[in-house]
Amino acid sequence: MKFGIQKNFNVIYGTIMNQGIKRTAFAKSMGYSSTAQLSSTLDGDALISTKAVIELIKNFNVNPTFLFTGQGPMFLAEKEEIEELKDQIKFIENQKNKSAKTVLEMREMIELLEKRNGDLIDMTALALKNYKDEQVKKKMEEEKQEENITNNN
Repeated sequence: MKFGIQKNFNVIYGTIMNQGIKRTAFAKSMGYSSTAQLSSTLDGDALISTKAVIELIKNFNVNPTFLFTGQGPMFLAEKEEIEELKDQIKFIENQKNKSAKTVLEMREMIELLEKRNGDLIDMTALALKNYKDEQVKKKMEEEKQEENITNNN
């Protein structure tokens, strides 16, 4: 019966073989001198050596957590992948900061426009009141003139 690390090692081995790597190349990359040593480990007749674990992690980017517990992703991200992700994070943070700045600028502009709009409403109300007052005054003057004409006749 295979337990923990041996079972996980077999899963990792199968995945790597599906990527087209030859059994001999895999064995050598783990520090084994022959495929017989690899077979003994895969069959559970021998435990995987510390050196083989280190080489497996180093050469195939195997996630040690997966190897020992079966938890998490099987492989770690490549360094280039990590750097690319860091660059993407920086870009996104930069965009977020630019967006936040734009939002603040727009908020200030909205406040200014709202004030101007209020001023325009006040000016329009005042203009309408003045217009009505002028109309009333004009009408009163016309009525007075009519009354004067009527009184003069």
